[in-house]
Amino acid sequence: MSAVKIYGTPGSRANRTLWLAEELKQETGFDYQMVPTHFMDDAKKPEYLAINPNGRVPAMDDDGYILFESLAINLYLVKKAGGSLAPKDLHEEGKAIQWSMWALTELEDAFIALLVRHPKIAFMPPDPKIEADMRLKLERPLKVLEQHLSRNSNMLGDRFTVADVNVAGVMSMSQIMDFDYSPYPSVSKWFGACMARPAVAASRAL
Repeated sequence: MSAVKIYGTPGSRANRTLWLAEELKQETGFDYQMVPTHFMDDAKKPEYLAINPNGRVPAMDDDGYILFESLAINLYLVKKAGGSLAPKDLHEEGKAIQWSMWALTELEDAFIALLVRHPKIAFMPPDPKIEADMRLKLERPLKVLEQHLSRNSNMLGDRFTVADVNVAGVMSMSQIMDFDYSPYPSVSKWFGACMARPAVAASRAL
């Protein structure tokens, strides 16, 4: 069986899938290949648009089975590879999907709006009003996450799973802007532990 192809680069939304793939590789020997695909140019070429017509990364090719959307790919890959990161039953699978969708709907847009205006990225000019609005917008979901993690060491309870990769993967862009999580001590502890995992460093070095 050929290696699963993951299109993207570490400095994009593909970082979430590359991190998950490295976690699976280290635990189960999961075989994957990163196909370097930059979101600014490679993703707009006809040959890639035939894989992901949205012109975004990542995308996955599992022996001809094509999938796009980073967190959907992660949920697929962990089910394929198995191991401790996979949901152990239907209830855990439901919660993994819930938290993955929550991260996209409640966190991602605000973090991206802050990131693209941060001096380290500067895709867009600074806008104090937008930045203040986005920080205010993040307060509610981060309070929800703080409440959850004050009772659980990880997203699905006491063990690290794909749900942690997906939520922390969305939040990982906040490292670039040194986002202050000190008002959310449980979130800060959990997020720091996630980002310190060996698979994170390995995926960023690809």
